[in-house]
Amino acid sequence: MQCEWRRSYDRLVPMLIKEHFGDPGALTRQFPYMKATFPWKGDDFIITPQVLANPDNGYHGVERLAMAHHQAGAWQLAGEYWLIAAGWRRNRMDASDERHVAALQFVLRHVEYNRALAEWKKKKRSRSAMPYPEQFGLSDGMSPHDT
Repeated sequence: MQCEWRRSYDRLVPMLIKEHFGDPGALTRQFPYMKATFPWKGDDFIITPQVLANPDNGYHGVERLAMAHHQAGAWQLAGEYWLIAAGWRRNRMDASDERHVAALQFVLRHVEYNRALAEWKKKKRSRSAMPYPEQFGLSDGMSPHDT
């Protein structure tokens, strides 16, 4: 399943950041290693392998937050966090890097899947009408880091 970035997302993502985090600055404060002023050196600084391996840990943090809400059944909120992560990925990625493009596709699939689940829940449809990950090109054990 191919998911496309919609033009409406360009306006929606900043609104969601403001709604959930206050402003982009609050979001970077939640994930401080995203800031350009992050103290990468210092006597009391302990660096983890995860930070070394991935300087883009900020949107990975938002993706983990989205997955936690998805697993808790808060699908509308999860979809909004996935969309914030997608917007962040899109703005930071190299469009010629196939791994980044695949990761963005993965995150956009999660946006659509969580929206479908939220709609299913809202309309109180039968269990047989429940959306499944495979319908969106997802499988149960995947994370955006697998792409």
